[in-house]
Amino acid sequence: MVRVQVGLLFVVISPMMPEVRLRPIRMSDAEICFRWVTDPEVALHLGLTRPPRSVREERAWIATVLSDPEHLRMFVVEDDNGLPIGTTTLRGIEPGEGIAHFGILIGEKRLWDRGYGTAATRKTLAFAFRELGLREVRLSCYSRNGRALRCYQKAGFEMVGREAPWRPEGGADLKMRVTREAWMAQVEGE
Repeated sequence: MVRVQVGLLFVVISPMMPEVRLRPIRMSDAEICFRWVTDPEVALHLGLTRPPRSVREERAWIATVLSDPEHLRMFVVEDDNGLPIGTTTLRGIEPGEGIAHFGILIGEKRLWDRGYGTAATRKTLAFAFRELGLREVRLSCYSRNGRALRCYQKAGFEMVGREAPWRPEGGADLKMRVTREAWMAQVEGE
């Protein structure tokens, strides 16, 4: 909330969430995704064990995503002008158990700290709970990634655990989750 003085009055302005759209990833997204995941600042907290070394490897990875829609869904996040700005992922989807794991990347750094991550996370959760009928979405987040932690908390995730520090620079991976019931209560309360 921002408090602005207009003459003798104070007006409270609630910052608007930016508009984003999600669309399924396509092979034609390989070049921009490769650019994002090979940018050291963007990739810092992704936890990639082996980042792609070429656009061809990125295409192969996208082919894997497209071949298994029952267990893996990946979306390209577009801004209100239709320009790709990042990706979200629901992986390890277990329809019988109603659980999936979430991941996000906002690759356009000029848009960091402007609410795009939160907007994309909320849209992906809406898909997970409304379209896929999941009961819970989980994630892991590096404890020193404050930007991501704020995003996840705003979207309704709660911390449920912590792994022992394993990274050379210290810090731990935090385990978070949001249930369909908690998400629905948050949406209804807005």
